[in-house]
Amino acid sequence: MTVRLPKNFSNTLSYKSGTIKSGASVLEAELLGEQAYSLGLAEQRMKKSLEALKNMSGSKARDPKALQDAADFVHAYFIQREIIGFQNHDHPIAFYEIPKSVMALVGVKK
Repeated sequence: MTVRLPKNFSNTLSYKSGTIKSGASVLEAELLGEQAYSLGLAEQRMKKSLEALKNMSGSKARDPKALQDAADFVHAYFIQREIIGFQNHDHPIAFYEIPKSVMALVGVKK
């Protein structure tokens, strides 16, 4: 018995009543939506921690816990970006003005 590959690798199925999306394309759309949502949550957490760090004054600005929290959220944001396929983080580092002290805790040297 020989098995032959399908001739049509389309993401849609055609029927007399019209065209419908296949299960694979629906799943792919759902996964992309979840990835975007996760990236948005990670971005919000990172921005909040960076803003809190920025608003600290004097000796509080050197609070190791606040620095570590910011580094953890930045790291989580970078991981979410990499899951989606973004490998270069230069733009968000500049755009969000991530301090070098935070980046050092993340493990980035520039």
